[in-house]
Amino acid sequence: MIMQQLIATRMCRWRAPLAALAAGLLAAGAARAAPDYIPLPAPQLLDLPAQDWEGDQQPHTFSVLEMNRGGFRYWAWYGLNNGRGVGLARSNDLVHWTKYEKNPLWLNARWPSVLQHADPAHPGTLYFAITRDYDTPSSRIVLATSEDGLQLTEVKNLVDPVPQERNQNPNLFRDPVSGRFYLTWYRGNDNDYFDIASRSADSVPALDRAPEKLLMHSIETVAAPTLMYLPKGGAGGKGIYFLATEVYPNRYDDAHRGDWQVKVFHASAPDGPFEPVANNPVETGERACLFQHVFDGTFYGYQCHLDHVTEKWQMEVLVAPLPK
Repeated sequence: MIMQQLIATRMCRWRAPLAALAAGLLAAGAARAAPDYIPLPAPQLLDLPAQDWEGDQQPHTFSVLEMNRGGFRYWAWYGLNNGRGVGLARSNDLVHWTKYEKNPLWLNARWPSVLQHADPAHPGTLYFAITRDYDTPSSRIVLATSEDGLQLTEVKNLVDPVPQERNQNPNLFRDPVSGRFYLTWYRGNDNDYFDIASRSADSVPALDRAPEKLLMHSIETVAAPTLMYLPKGGAGGKGIYFLATEVYPNRYDDAHRGDWQVKVFHASAPDGPFEPVANNPVETGERACLFQHVFDGTFYGYQCHLDHVTEKWQMEVLVAPLPK
């Protein structure tokens, strides 16, 4: 009897540390588990009849602000799939859009990304990051400003041209936590060298002088970064940053080529370190360039889709309630 009690006591002592170890391992595994991205519905095709100036190009990107101006609540600045120019579309419901009749706003331009209320001294000024010289191997990113959203003035280079190096796909983002401004963009040669780079500063005009941080490097296609912050979207109701990118698996392998896809990464800071979300890729079937927006507690994602029936790019919207 004494021996049985002794064995039982020792077993209890062993069980406690083993249980604690198991619990710790489970907790560590849970902490490492990648979060899910927003559950996305089927895309809705936007009706955007072509304008004469667009020629054989189609809207490819969509940067949206709530403006409440000119009879429209929402304004979206779009770029075409190549570098012909930048146009404006406006809406009152974020699904049905009307192109501005005096487009284009700019020629030799692509990929506008716009911020408002970025300068307390000039609250009405809009800041744009836009790709110039897209159709060359040394594209660059410029800063532009506007007071009315229609007349844009080029200020300076945000990212200077570099021989045989493409700098494009800019995304301007203001971190709602710190208030700092971030420029995230693609740099590479469109062949075997793809970087996602980042700069941050206390103001948008200072981004050209800010130190550069490499967020990711790949020999496979990764580009088109856009940032979004959800204050309660992370584990335990914490804030989380989502970085959406476009990828193209086996882009240069004719025998095993994939398609354009949207791949999303997450982090606890707007400049990483970023890790893939759990349900990647979040969009497939020749879809890319996801612009992430939140209005009135609802997610609106604007992406381009290559329709192989027409061989043209189309703009789509994904409308989804934010997770609670």
